[in-house]
Amino acid sequence: MKKNTNIIKIERDPLKLFKKWFSLAKLKEINDPNAMSLSTVSSNMQPSSRLVLMKHFDQNGFVFNTNIKSKKGSEIKKNAKVCLNFYWKSIRRQIRIEGRATLLNIYEADLYFSNRPTGSKIGAWASSQSKSLKSRSELINRVKKFEKKYANIIIPRPSYWSGYIVNPNLFEFWKDMPYRLHDRIQYKKIKGVWKTTRLYP
Repeated sequence: MKKNTNIIKIERDPLKLFKKWFSLAKLKEINDPNAMSLSTVSSNMQPSSRLVLMKHFDQNGFVFNTNIKSKKGSEIKKNAKVCLNFYWKSIRRQIRIEGRATLLNIYEADLYFSNRPTGSKIGAWASSQSKSLKSRSELINRVKKFEKKYANIIIPRPSYWSGYIVNPNLFEFWKDMPYRLHDRIQYKKIKGVWKTTRLYP
């Protein structure tokens, strides 16, 4: 087997490495390079995952928006420990992030909501996210109702529409390699300092 030197170059700050990979993904990924799997755990220890869109990231963490009365919102309220996973098939890389989710403050929630398209704002009012829906027509009728209610006026943010910022305490960078001998680097925050470990595939 030939020696493969195309392995992950370790950065001191995992966010710096994330930025490099995310920039590459934005160039190569066809749809939604900011899509990430969000995993939560219910009160009876049942894990569940869904794809959400990352809206922003910086040194403080990774932001996504949601209805806080949804299934994920209810589970985060009881257990704020979550896991994120980015997978970019086009570049054969993924990043797993473990951390704690914190509710956005009112100012941040208002700012994110104000930047949404009108249709998405109406959708936030029309959808009782994760609740039972009798038929698709019921949802369409609710959309029409709120389109009429907020025609030609500024659409306010529903009190239940907000988001979370996930502050990471662990990153795992995974890169596809020949013969399933993938390259994996783990960053774990210990007493405020990132410690790196290379893992077996």
